[in-house]
Amino acid sequence: MRSGVFGKLLAAISALVMLLLFEPGHAHHGFTNHFDPDQELTIEGIVTEFNFINPHVTIQLQVQNEDGITELWTVETGGSSGFLRNGRLSRDSLRAGDRIQIVGHPARVGEHEMRANHVVLPNGDELRMNNPYIEIPFLRNTEGAEQN
Repeated sequence: MRSGVFGKLLAAISALVMLLLFEPGHAHHGFTNHFDPDQELTIEGIVTEFNFINPHVTIQLQVQNEDGITELWTVETGGSSGFLRNGRLSRDSLRAGDRIQIVGHPARVGEHEMRANHVVLPNGDELRMNNPYIEIPFLRNTEGAEQN
């Protein structure tokens, strides 16, 4: 009887741990659902926060708009593990106060959010991202196009 209670308790604890571990995954989004691949913006500003985490590295940036008003932008890239694997970016690559430039796709809904295509780091190095939206030529809309 004692092992039956222990087994149920172990199963309940295991279920709780699994729930806590996998709960953050529900907020993950598809690229073209959230960002507009047909638009591209360039912003430049001061880093206020750099989160080198999965599923997306995020950069908070203070950007002065054309009216001189400061806006807070959130920029996301791929996950940290991919950057670590290829040595292109680390948790020490950016610090609050760094001035950087980012080119990317803006969010479809809401303001001041984008997916980075490339980042110009404070030292002038340009970091190109592996964009999840890749146009595949044979899948393009060819309606009305001449056939070879």
